[in-house]
Formats: sequence, structure tokens, C-alpha cells
Amino acid sequence: MRRAFPWILTAIFFVAFVASYSELQRVRKRFGEVTQHSFHDHAEVREFMIRAALADAPNPIVVLGDSITEMAPLPRQLCGHPVVNAGVGGQTIQEARRLTQRLVNAHGAYLIALTIGANDVGSRTVQRDFADLIETARPLSARPLVAVAVAPDTQTNRKIGEAATAAGLQFVVPQLPLGSKMPDGIHFTAEAYKVWIPAIEAAISKQCAT
Repeated sequence: MRRAFPWILTAIFFVAFVASYSELQRVRKRFGEVTQHSFHDHAEVREFMIRAALADAPNPIVVLGDSITEMAPLPRQLCGHPVVNAGVGGQTIQEARRLTQRLVNAHGAYLIALTIGANDVGSRTVQRDFADLIETARPLSARPLVAVAVAPDTQTNRKIGEAATAAGLQFVVPQLPLGSKMPDGIHFTAEAYKVWIPAIEAAISKQCAT
């Protein structure tokens, strides 16, 4: 019996480990489902708000983006045109393209600014995705498109910049001050927006004048 006791303990520990691991995987899966569900709920609310804003904004300047844009205190007007904040937290470049097809396609825009990419870090298709977004947005914008960097890493911004340059767009990369991002290293603080917003305003104003 004494010889068998260690084996019994080992078996008990093994069963407990398997049960704990299975529960952990179940919780992780459930958390992923909840997170995805939360994004879709938020995206639906934002899409409703953007659609309403577009319906009430003749010949608008549409700033398309992710949470960096959504959180930005954009001006209400630029170049005499209403500005519509079309940022959706969690949105990727591919999702922004589909949003453009659903919303902007119905109204058109005076100018579309592309400020997207924070959720595409590590994507192998980021350059192709941005090129596709340009192809979708360009016919809907009366003025030349504007592209402004938001991705938190140099490589993603470089790929997006290459797609923009290949399409004949100027890619603006604002020089944010050190320490001007939140602890997650992605989202902007008020200090970052003090640089980023004037940069996007200048880029848009330049295209208004051409």
C-alpha cells in the first residue's frame, strides 16, 4: 500500500491538472467570445452614430480610423466643411474598408482622411490592405485623400506609408513627444493629440487649397 501511495498521489495531481487546464481553456475561450462580442456591440453603435452624422453633414470631411481617431477631439469644421469623426475603436484596415463601402459610399465626401492601422500591428497583409482601402476610398473623395500615421510601431507605419506613396498619397508621420502615449503604448495622451491633430489639420488644409 505504501508503494502504491505515491502513484495514487501522482494520479490525483494529474487529474487535477487536466481539470484545471481544461477550465482555463474554457475561460479563455469565453473571454475571447465576450471581447469579440463587445467589439461588435461597440462597432454597431459607432456605425449608427457615424451614419447619422453623415446624413446631417453635407459634403463632409470624413476622418476614417480606429480608437486613436475615435478619441481625438477633432475640429467641427475644416475648410468650411463639417468634419465627421469616423473612428471605431478596435477597427482594422480591412474593417475600415468595409465601413467605407457601407457608409461613405451612400453619401460621398469632400475629403477622406485615412488614420488607421493601430490594430494591424503584426499583420502580414497590412500594405495590401491599406492599398485596397485607398482604392475603395479614392472615388468617394472629391479632394485627394490624406493619410496620417497612427500605428504604434515603425514597421507597420512603414508598410502603410509604402502603400500610400505607391498610390501617390503623402503619408504624414507626426513626431509625437516622448512619453505622450498611455501605458499600453498604443493610445494617445492629450500631449500626443496636441501634435497629431494640428498635423492632420495641416494635411487636410493643404489638400483643400490644391
